[in-house]
Amino acid sequence: MKERSGPVPFMQDMPDQTQRMLDYYGLARDPFGEDVDAAVFSGVAERSDTVEQLKHLLTFSPQDCLMMAPAEGGKRHLAREVLRRFDDEWRVAWLDAGSASQLDLICRELIGQLGLGLRVDSDTASLFRNIADAVAQRTADGENFLMIVEHADRWSGEVQSWVQSLHTLATQPDLRMRQLWLAESATAIEQAGNDELWFVMVLEAFSETDAAGYLRDRFAAAGHLDAVPIDTRDIARLNDLAHGLPGHLNQVVSDYLIAGTFKTTERQHGFPLTHLIAGTAVVSLLVLVFLYSRGGDEPLQEEMLREPDTQVAAVNSEVQQRLAEAVARVEARQQNATESGNDTPAPADEPPEPPAAPAPEEPPVEPDSTPEPEDNTPAPEPAPEPAAPEPAIAAATDALPNWLAAASDTQYSLQLLGVRDRSAIVRLIEDQADPDQFGIVTTQLDNRPWHVLVYGLYPDSATARADIPNLPDDFSDQSPWARNVADLKATAIQSN
Repeated sequence: MKERSGPVPFMQDMPDQTQRMLDYYGLARDPFGEDVDAAVFSGVAERSDTVEQLKHLLTFSPQDCLMMAPAEGGKRHLAREVLRRFDDEWRVAWLDAGSASQLDLICRELIGQLGLGLRVDSDTASLFRNIADAVAQRTADGENFLMIVEHADRWSGEVQSWVQSLHTLATQPDLRMRQLWLAESATAIEQAGNDELWFVMVLEAFSETDAAGYLRDRFAAAGHLDAVPIDTRDIARLNDLAHGLPGHLNQVVSDYLIAGTFKTTERQHGFPLTHLIAGTAVVSLLVLVFLYSRGGDEPLQEEMLREPDTQVAAVNSEVQQRLAEAVARVEARQQNATESGNDTPAPADEPPEPPAAPAPEEPPVEPDSTPEPEDNTPAPEPAPEPAAPEPAIAAATDALPNWLAAASDTQYSLQLLGVRDRSAIVRLIEDQADPDQFGIVTTQLDNRPWHVLVYGLYPDSATARADIPNLPDDFSDQSPWARNVADLKATAIQSN
């Protein structure tokens, strides 16, 4: 996604960008919005079979069910689909272990959500006994009771033991309250390995084929009945970035679509006022840098590609480079003068004089209060320490690769893609034949970290665009964007 220095106008109003995406792709609804979430269920990766298996187990098995998957792995969505397939005779309580972690609050939630009509002023042991008895009596009368526990692995061992006791407190297994626990790991679940108590089910991550089917179902629910408007190869890459987790895939694909929509439609909108203001500011800055450079002792030099191992990462402009060189010259002259025994430094614009022949020793002379003039050459002013970067540059290096922080502001790089999950880009870089050509710029998007993958350094935008056909196959068809290095640095600085 194309980033800009300063405010990012096209990301300040996400609903507007979502609407532009809907219009561009001809969608009636956001395929990753709440409306579609509540309506669509994708049976890819045999998840329809999983739903039917859970329904059967919860209805007939003496075991309760423990479903495991990483965060955003689709546990909640699948549990909701199970509920859709139960009839009206089922009463359901849905608990979030992350918020309901005290035993008295858990009992109140169960009694209230299930409509058991019990008093809540008893001790904990009596409350759980009364809940189990009330459930058994009403189940014998034709009702069924189910408790779904989200984030169950966040409960303490004591709380888990009390809630699991509802299984053994029932007079008969068929008259108990059924339980479906959702967790990221079984290691934090008490007695998870007890086959008599638990049936453990692990949700697998999406394969490339699963991801394509999942997105097809979502786009169909959003009104795009023809096909998924994303190339199969891109789906595979996006699914890899999302680790095959449907929740992450939703975010990655949404960002991908909005980014593609903006890059396509921006070319049709000319230059908004905000872009014009930003451009004027950049031109003004370049003029100031030019005037400053012309006022020095040396003419402007041609920009050169700087290798990161020979340049200080904090020096990211010609002005600062020239300043560092001037400081180095002054320090060298002072060092030479000290080694030669001469207390007076050489003139600023002349190389140091060789030491004179030794003279007869004389008593030390107190320095004159009026220093002797140095051929009308002003003495060099105290210079800042060359190794201490300016605050803005120091902030940028935290969010920039070293080779990009050391590059000239007039150079260009190719932006390949942007994602929320930095580790996904890291793995992608590690798979490349020449990973040193890649870097990650960390900025912000919608008040959250946004990681941009960039490639290479070029003297100008035309050279950068000309190299697009030579990109690795993973990126050549992604409409890479030529980005000015100064723009990347400014965006990274603002994100800190």
